[in-house]
Amino acid sequence: MKEKRPPRRTSLAAKIIRILVISLTLGLGIAAILFGLVLSTSRQEVTRESLNQEAAMLQTAIENFMLPGEAPIAVQFFREIEGANPKVRISLYRRNGEVAFSDNRTILQVNSNLGKERFRVRSGPALEMQMPADPLRFPKAVSMPPEDVFFRQDEGSSSYINIYRPLINLPKCTACHGSDHTIRGVIGIRFDVSSFVRSENIALASGGAGFLILTVVLAAALGGIMNRGVAAPVTAIGRVCERVTRGDFEGVVTVRGNDEIARLGMQVNEMVRGLRERYELTKYVSAGTIGAIQASQEPKRVRKTLLFTDVRGFTSYTGSHDPERVVGILNKLLEEQSRIIHEHQGDVDKFVGDEVVAVFSGEDSPVRACAAALAIMETIREGRAAFDGLSLGAGIACGEVIQGMIGSARRADFTVIGASVNIAARLCALAKPGQILVARDARDAAG
Repeated sequence: MKEKRPPRRTSLAAKIIRILVISLTLGLGIAAILFGLVLSTSRQEVTRESLNQEAAMLQTAIENFMLPGEAPIAVQFFREIEGANPKVRISLYRRNGEVAFSDNRTILQVNSNLGKERFRVRSGPALEMQMPADPLRFPKAVSMPPEDVFFRQDEGSSSYINIYRPLINLPKCTACHGSDHTIRGVIGIRFDVSSFVRSENIALASGGAGFLILTVVLAAALGGIMNRGVAAPVTAIGRVCERVTRGDFEGVVTVRGNDEIARLGMQVNEMVRGLRERYELTKYVSAGTIGAIQASQEPKRVRKTLLFTDVRGFTSYTGSHDPERVVGILNKLLEEQSRIIHEHQGDVDKFVGDEVVAVFSGEDSPVRACAAALAIMETIREGRAAFDGLSLGAGIACGEVIQGMIGSARRADFTVIGASVNIAARLCALAKPGQILVARDARDAAG
């Protein structure tokens, strides 16, 4: 079976920076895209307006040149415009899309309409190198109602803006061109905008690079602020709480400021301080009392085994030794007894001077209580010199007792009372140094 890998942990600071980068990328990215669209649209509108103005001027010039029959002057005018601005190409189309001035068809038709040879037939096209009409967009320019057609073309690395502007067959034009049609031709202007497009692309690329740099700088700056103001304090609070779970109550959160996180840090410090005080108090409260606080504190009858131990000759010992030594030796005796009782799953109910009261629960509690008493006697006997030659007496009894909170509203213990408690205490009082007295019920239960 494949071992399941633990989930990967991501720090709060990393999450904050990730959120900032995503937010800034989306926000600034949308702003940059909108800016680019507005810039591109504005340039197209400016270019379109400029082309419309040029087309209007050319249309007026054509009408002025053509009305008196000065078509050659119009042709020369087109050539001069193209020569002055190589980026502009001007074409003139018949309404069927054919390039105008490419043959003598229009001259023959005009002469026919006038009934005389008003224009001489040419031997070649008047305008050379005109652009052919776009088959997809040109029909729109000659449709009804007439409208200008504006579009962009990309050819290789070059970009062009085109406009088709229909030439209306006005009443003053019908004498030459006839009155059976509304549109007599289309003027086409092609403007090379490659340099503008390159400038626009450079501007967009520069804007994109600036956007990335701005995103990184803002993310780093805001991330640093959020890390100092949020992530670092929360991480410090987490470390203190983690130490508490391991039983270490010495951690303290360094509080800066007076915001919500600072107040949270102060509350955590108060909580840890309270837990440390309660933890210290557990040294002076039995495990049974702590368990009762966590569970039900209602008094009840239960079967328990009681172990009492008492130091023999302790009264005379206290009179012949200084207080520091007396307390030190007594604490060593009580520490050893507590350790052995806990090793045998017993609970130290209380210390009464040099006396220890222990309670054992469970069906095999008499066996464990007797084993604990034997281990205590063995330890004290082997370490007799360390305990200034002091020895113990012990009494054990088992039976039904009343268990509950005994005491006042200000000070109470979760302890046991009853005949078995009194029997164990009396047996302990009767036991000689190194002797363990066991009540008959406890002896029979222990086997």
